[in-house]
Amino acid sequence: MSDPWLTGALVLWVALIFALERLAAAETPPPGNRRRILRNIGLGLIALTAAPLLLMLTGRLASGMEPLVSLASLGMLGAMLVQLLILDIWTYGMHRAYHELPFLWRFHAPHHLDEHLDASSAFRFHLGEILISAAMRLIPALAFGIDAATLLLFEAILTANAVFHHSNIRLPARFERWLSIVIVTPSIHWMHHHKIRADTDSNYTAILSVWDRIFGSRNPKSRRIGMAIGVEGEHDRSFGKLLAYPFVR
Repeated sequence: MSDPWLTGALVLWVALIFALERLAAAETPPPGNRRRILRNIGLGLIALTAAPLLLMLTGRLASGMEPLVSLASLGMLGAMLVQLLILDIWTYGMHRAYHELPFLWRFHAPHHLDEHLDASSAFRFHLGEILISAAMRLIPALAFGIDAATLLLFEAILTANAVFHHSNIRLPARFERWLSIVIVTPSIHWMHHHKIRADTDSNYTAILSVWDRIFGSRNPKSRRIGMAIGVEGEHDRSFGKLLAYPFVR
């Protein structure tokens, strides 16, 4: 992130979630969990280096062109809120495409091969997926004139909620149930990582939980303690094999 305030807020949020996972874990971490976290952080460092630079480039390209749809009549704040909603819907659509198109799934599968979920899982993305997503985000950016600042703000919100909904935190059931009406929570997203493909191919939304309800991809089930996490019929890989995964049959 190029904005120091956004970077600082995100670092504090990740530290808080990391601490809560250790104070109130929903599930006991598996053996070798430190190696798994280090593997996730390694992939995350590559992603976090590339993503902001690509988003800034996308935003600058969009800023230098006349948008297909002008939101200027909504005012600065109104336009930004609509753009954030558009980006959230777009992210839902891209996430669904990663699951439904075999070529895209090969780049997304390394994220799902993680066999336990916690805050580190939110950063476990293949560089190829980061590049594809950044390129595809040019479409809404150009169409609606979304600038670099708004793209980076959305990425910060997206990352913060991804850290939360991947987290291994034990939340009060009633609180999480009410919260899940508005945003994606661990109970919703852990089902998306269930090691049963029918469940994996559901609950695609990243921030606002409403999109799965609107587009018919909501899974009515919620996470269960001890449920298997990962990709059906496969197992996790080493760091090098995760990088090679999209290119090896």
